[in-house]
Amino acid sequence: CKYTPCPAQCERLLRLRLENGFRLFRERAAASTAKNLVVFSHYPTDYLWKAPDILAGLSDASRHHVEYFGGHRHNTDQSSTISTAPNSNWVVGGGGGWSCEMPTESTPRQMGFVVGEIDADFRLTTRPVLVDSRICCQ
Repeated sequence: CKYTPCPAQCERLLRLRLENGFRLFRERAAASTAKNLVVFSHYPTDYLWKAPDILAGLSDASRHHVEYFGGHRHNTDQSSTISTAPNSNWVVGGGGGWSCEMPTESTPRQMGFVVGEIDADFRLTTRPVLVDSRICCQ
C-alpha cells in the first residue's frame, strides 16, 4: 500500500478482503458435504500464522480432505509452508514474476505446476510437474 496515493484506504480494503476471504472459507467449510475442498489463495500457509483458526480449519480432516494452494513466492513446493496435515497444501508460484531468481545451493528453486486428480472414489491426489528452473532465467 505504500506505493498507492491512498495508503490508509488501501490498508482498509486489504483488511476487508482478508476478513471476507476468511469468512467465506469458514462458511463454505461448514456448509459443504463434499469429500474434498480445494482452496486457493494468493498467500501460502506460512503467511497465515496470525490466523490460527484458519490454519486449524485447513488442517481439519474430520469432514473433508482440504487441499490448499497459495502462491506469492516463485516456487512450487510443500516444504516451505506451515503444515496442514493430515490435509495438504502447496506453494504454486510457478516461476517468473518481476525478476529472475536463479537457483543457488541455499535457495534451490522448484518451478512448475501441480497436477491434481480425483479418482472414482473421490480421493484427491496431487503431484508437482517441475521444470529446470535455470530455463526460466534464459
